[in-house]
Parts: sequence; C-alpha cells; structure tokens
Amino acid sequence: MEEGGVSLESSPPPPRALAVPTPAASAQPKVPRAVPAGERAQVVVEKSGIEEDQGFEPPPSPPPRRFGFWPWSRQSTNYRYLTRSVIEAIRRAPVKRRRWQFIVVHNSGTRQGNARVFDYYHRHVRRMQNGLAYQFVIGNGTSTGNGQIEVGDRWRRQINGGHVHSDYLNNISLGICLVGDFNRDQPTRAQLESCEELIRYLRERCGKIDRGDIPVRPHREINPPRWPTDCPGDVFPYSWFRRF
Repeated sequence: MEEGGVSLESSPPPPRALAVPTPAASAQPKVPRAVPAGERAQVVVEKSGIEEDQGFEPPPSPPPRRFGFWPWSRQSTNYRYLTRSVIEAIRRAPVKRRRWQFIVVHNSGTRQGNARVFDYYHRHVRRMQNGLAYQFVIGNGTSTGNGQIEVGDRWRRQINGGHVHSDYLNNISLGICLVGDFNRDQPTRAQLESCEELIRYLRERCGKIDRGDIPVRPHREINPPRWPTDCPGDVFPYSWFRRF
C-alpha cells in the first residue's frame, strides 16, 4: 500500500537474543611495559677497601739495615728512592690477596706540585671525600725532591683510588702520579728510576694475581673508551713500559 508516494512496510519482528558460547580466553604473551628513564632503578656500586674473607697478603721481609763500611756489610737490595719510611708504609698496609689487579701510571698535568697540593685540589675543588686520588706521588724536583716518593692515605687505608674514570677499575687499580706535564716535557730520569723501584716493590708486596705479576699500564690505555685521555702525556717515553 502506498500513501503519498511513500512506501510503507510492516515493521519486522524484534530480534531475538541467541545464546552464543563465550570462547575460552587464550593465553596472551605478556609485553613488558616501557619504563620511563626517570623511573629506572639506579645501580649504586659501593666497594670497601678491605674484605676480610679474602685473607691478607703477608708483607715481605724488611730490607736489612745498612751498617759498616765494607761492601759485604751493606744491604743486598740497593734502593735509591725507596726510603725506609716509604718501605715501612708499604709493608704496614693491610693488603688483601689479589685485591690490586693493575698499576696505572699518570702525570699530574702540572709542572710542579706534590701530594699535599693535589690532595687539597681533589678534596676542595673536585669534591672527592677521600682527597688525593692516587696512592703514590713521585716528585720532579720542584715542590719535592726529584724522584721522591710520597705515600698517599688511600694506600695506607687500602681504599679505592679516584684516578680512573671507572668505579670498578678504581677498586682494583693502584695509581702512581708523576709530577709534570708530559705533553710538554718528559719525566726526569730520577722519576722513571724511582717509579720502577716502586712498581717492583709493590708487585712483591701485593703478590701474584691469576695472570702472574700485576700488569703496569699508562692511564690512556686503561681508561674506558667513553672518556679518552692523553695521560700520561704525548711525550712520555712509552717504551719504558716494556720492562714490566
């Protein structure tokens, strides 16, 4: 039937609800939520200077005292730069077995200075709680004697160094700083001879590691690649390291 040109159709019956079985939920793999950078947990590594469960390295016997005029009455090991006070400071420190895995050689980057000056700079300017970043400093004849060895508090207390840009390496590396800017000048002969004496005695004091004697490296070879450095300087005689 049409009314006014508009087709009228009867309304269809309302739809009937049909029972449809609900499919079983399938296990979906869990996708980890992306954590914003600000919410990531920060890893804090704290390493103490002494871990008693490792045991301690016994110190070597002290060198005999010099007495008498005749050659056979003198000590068998002739140290020119390792004074008795330096040897005693090295011997008395409570050195843990296999604690020290590297010996790292630095230059101060300054033409003068000594342990006291560097300690002030590291403590008050660099804000390093334990002060002097190195375990040992060797003078060049300006602020201390040429080849004079100064023992830092980090060695006496056997705590981490602060001389490498890595917490892990600072925990296992001894730092020896030669006073001087070796991008402009070479170290003095006395400094190199003194450093060699010190390294050989430290190797004896600290004992062997898994690879044998403790390896000796310039700072530039051990610093992480992310933080390159030219230390101990471009004119340092790197062939000197071959003797170790």
